[in-house]
Amino acid sequence: MRFGEMLREARGATGLTQAELGAGVYSPGFISLLERGRRQPTPDMVQHFAAQLGMDAQTLGWWVEPRAAEDQPALATAMFAANYARDMQDDALAASEAEHAAAIAQEQQNAPAWWDMSMLQAQSLISRRRLEEAEAVLLRMHTSPMLAPTPEMSSIVLGHLSTIARSLGRLEQAVDLAREAMDVVEHLADHDASARLQAAFILIAALAVKGDLDDAWDVATGLDLTPDAVTAPSLLIARGAWAVGNIAFRRGEVAFGREQYALAARLLTPQADFAAWSDFNYGRAVHMLQAGVVDEVVRTSLSNAEIGFGLAGTALQQREIIGAKARLALLDEDLEAAGQLLGALAQQRDVLDFDSLTNLEECLGLFYTALGSGRQASRHLGEAARLYAEAGADEKARELTDQVRALEA
Repeated sequence: MRFGEMLREARGATGLTQAELGAGVYSPGFISLLERGRRQPTPDMVQHFAAQLGMDAQTLGWWVEPRAAEDQPALATAMFAANYARDMQDDALAASEAEHAAAIAQEQQNAPAWWDMSMLQAQSLISRRRLEEAEAVLLRMHTSPMLAPTPEMSSIVLGHLSTIARSLGRLEQAVDLAREAMDVVEHLADHDASARLQAAFILIAALAVKGDLDDAWDVATGLDLTPDAVTAPSLLIARGAWAVGNIAFRRGEVAFGREQYALAARLLTPQADFAAWSDFNYGRAVHMLQAGVVDEVVRTSLSNAEIGFGLAGTALQQREIIGAKARLALLDEDLEAAGQLLGALAQQRDVLDFDSLTNLEECLGLFYTALGSGRQASRHLGEAARLYAEAGADEKARELTDQVRALEA
């Protein structure tokens, strides 16, 4: 009996569907490929399926057919399947196919292929918000003897790890990882500015979320993002101007922030990178709203983001749009609309990331303040303060705590 047949029989005996067997980790489509013998599982997959089936992992693993060490066509086929799933924007399938391809590449000691497929797996998991799993993949890449990474490669891995830590509310760690990424690429040649710029943008974001605005400002203003002054792709310069604009608005440097956003908007078009264009419009709207700015640029940016996320966005991005629209409604003093939006977002509280959850609590605090319900406002602002304090954003936590004390005075 082959692994696929064993898996199908065991699943049938337990009455599990393919979706239930995958449990949100492996897609029904990928499990179908396994059961039909079109794919072979990795050790992690065997562990997962054994746990779902209530079987001993070693017993299930006996049915895995060993691959020929030099089966190059198998690797090429697996890599094609992973890249095809990515191109079709099926992140769940791409993560599974990339894990499969990376395992073959590791068996064949094909370090470049292993790196590419492991990175695709991590990126696909991040897109699916399976952050802890992505973190585990990236940590293996960072410490594996399979490939001695270049400074650029190490910086990319550290940058992803920093972004994950930030999303999970581990802000001190996010800053430390971003600084490490900066250190790794610090001495690269001047003609290769891309890696240094990318690391700087991640550090700016980590510092800003943590509330270290002066440090973030020092990094931001030390960058020269004039297209004629730096050798880097225009889309990367756009991302840099976007990052600098974010910190400018957080610091109240509105005029400078507008200049940076205008530069980013000129370089970042939907034709060049639709996903990045959507993200930028969302980020610009959110940071301007957080600074209390409501104008046509904000409304247009939010509308563009809603269109972009509606066409090619994730569930998380759909929730982020709700939060941004709620903040806009609060600034417009449309409390009825704000209440409806915040209520819809609060029902999804358990699946919100750190940024979305703190935004929800702050907006609820503002909402109840506007309604004159100081007790409710204090409760939500206090919860936001607690979340920031636990994450290491002490300055932001103190700011919110002061607001609570003012309401309770």
